[in-house]
Amino acid sequence: MKGFFKFIIGLIIILVIAFIAIFILISSPKKNIDVSYTSEDFQSYVEKGGIVFDEKHASMEDIFANNIIVTGTTYVNTTITNEELTAVANQSMNDNSIVKDVKIKCNDNNEIEMSCVVGDISPLINEFPFLEKYEAGLKLIENKPIYMNSTLFYDHNSREFGGVTSELYIGKVKIPVDQANDNLRPAGTQLNSMLKQINGFSVNDFQVSSEGFKFDGTIPQKIESAGKLIVGD
Repeated sequence: MKGFFKFIIGLIIILVIAFIAIFILISSPKKNIDVSYTSEDFQSYVEKGGIVFDEKHASMEDIFANNIIVTGTTYVNTTITNEELTAVANQSMNDNSIVKDVKIKCNDNNEIEMSCVVGDISPLINEFPFLEKYEAGLKLIENKPIYMNSTLFYDHNSREFGGVTSELYIGKVKIPVDQANDNLRPAGTQLNSMLKQINGFSVNDFQVSSEGFKFDGTIPQKIESAGKLIVGD
């Protein structure tokens, strides 16, 4: 009988601990970025970049998959504000997009915050077989808000962007920093590979500060989507 009571007490303790953990998880505040944009912010971005943006525009997913048609080159030396960055990130979405409600905020010391909501990630996994080993983890983030705080840098010798993530939240759950950086590294490698293949893209210098994203270099005048990523989808 004593053993039975010990079992019941132990079970109660475990349930109480589990309840407290769930309560903390549910009550933890979701990370929010206080940035909004207007159509004027988007138009300002287009004018600063001297780019052509029409209904065939490429999304970030198109660029990631090298599913693009590039024409022209334009030199840019300007600072893009948080509102302009957020505007173009949302206006660039098309049928190939898997993210929505993107918000971007620049801070001093090359630190940048970004949040979004991820939808169906299957098309990206189908397009890039190397992502299959991460499929179980990637599926967990579908339809959940994502928040990331990272420090960016650019290596002129390798012509690659890099970053160190200091915070990553999926919903209200904070992901360990080491795990976050390990999981994000393949995506960074793929993106750098694609950027190197874009004709007309070059970086002289860039800096992230509370004023925005300062970029000095060249970009294509027009980047169009080459079509739907998954044929017949």
